[in-house]
Amino acid sequence: MLWNFKLLPKLYILCVLYSANVMAFTREIINDKPQLQERPAWLRTCPRQNPNEDKCFRKLFEGCFPALATGIPDIGVNGFEPLHIDQVSVQKGSGNLILAGGFQNLVIRGPSNATVKRAVLDLEKKILNFELEIPLLRIRAKYNLNGHILVLPLVGSGDVRLALKDVKTAVFTKISLRNEPEEVIHIDDMKVTFNVGSMRIHLHNLFNGNEILAASINSFLNQNGNDVIAELRPDLEKGLADIFHGLWNNVFSKMPLKLWLV
Repeated sequence: MLWNFKLLPKLYILCVLYSANVMAFTREIINDKPQLQERPAWLRTCPRQNPNEDKCFRKLFEGCFPALATGIPDIGVNGFEPLHIDQVSVQKGSGNLILAGGFQNLVIRGPSNATVKRAVLDLEKKILNFELEIPLLRIRAKYNLNGHILVLPLVGSGDVRLALKDVKTAVFTKISLRNEPEEVIHIDDMKVTFNVGSMRIHLHNLFNGNEILAASINSFLNQNGNDVIAELRPDLEKGLADIFHGLWNNVFSKMPLKLWLV
């Protein structure tokens, strides 16, 4: 543990990160494009009775990534590379911490470089789980934070840059089968867990340009990145699950089972 509480501003930013709730909601995507009518070259098949035989489903799942990275306009699936997220809101309004704002226009580069380490589909148990490893995620966004901690103001807005290395993610889902109109997988519930090897972050224009305080806070975040992420993990995992729930349902809704489970 490297945390050093001698500098009061560092304690302030820790309180913000620990106490703030990251607010996100399931992003169900409205998509009136038709389902795939024929199996594309990038979509391999697996036996329906045992889709995991010889790691078939893992290979099928990973094989979809290049197409998903560029997007499939004919069925209304936008590209995952870069990945665009409109907003993640932060709000805490009681006690010694009052904070409002969040992060907007997130642009995330690197998801398409993911390696699928494990993928399991079980139609009988109604589960679809997978594990990914991503070497590097680079994130650019806008942030806007306004509030106070104890009696001191916390105000800032501007650009934020974030780099996450060696990201390992596990996704656990409960699924059902629906006719839309052809039979497809629908994710009913999703849980995401992740671990990050290291983090680099820079928040521009913190405290309305107070460079001394901003430098202290950015330095603290980078020196203690793993500890900061550990404090944020439960809220971030919930937010990611809400976002990716909608994204993956959009993909699966356009992929009739008859095309890839035979």
